[in-house]
Amino acid sequence: MTVTWTSGYNIDEATPLVEWGWKGHIKKLSPTVTLTFTRGSMCAPARIVGWRDPGFIHTCFLKDLWPNTIKSYSFKSPPYPGQDSLQRVIIFRDMGKAERDGSNEYSSYQPGSLITTDQLIKDLDNYDIVFHMGDLTYANGFLSQWDQFTKQVKPISSVKPYMIARLYSYISE
Repeated sequence: MTVTWTSGYNIDEATPLVEWGWKGHIKKLSPTVTLTFTRGSMCAPARIVGWRDPGFIHTCFLKDLWPNTIKSYSFKSPPYPGQDSLQRVIIFRDMGKAERDGSNEYSSYQPGSLITTDQLIKDLDNYDIVFHMGDLTYANGFLSQWDQFTKQVKPISSVKPYMIARLYSYISE
């Protein structure tokens, strides 16, 4: 399980750790990897207009998880391969993001992302993991758009594993 979050603290100011464990058992502490990026790392639009310092991105890899158990960090680890256990998966792509009040939008095609988000929140008890395959935010390099997206999916990603991936299409002639 990978846990990722952002903060305003670098590792010389605070030690980022994830405390976790099995319900009723001793808790474990897992260290993190901390990274950031600069204005120069961004594409032209975000480098010129709309830049906001991202803070620090902390990522922790939780290892030695027992299969099919509830953790005190409130997630369920997957079963052993071949174990008789149903895994309910949501897979979708091209969601985008939108503000509920319609502000901060540059296109009229994104409010549908709120329908998707609302349905995922409504059905939280009916699935185990989300796979969001590509075209997440249509942010076009603007960090504020990513902030908007993460705020939109937080009610889901804070309680369910939320995996993202980029899909590539190749056309052969």
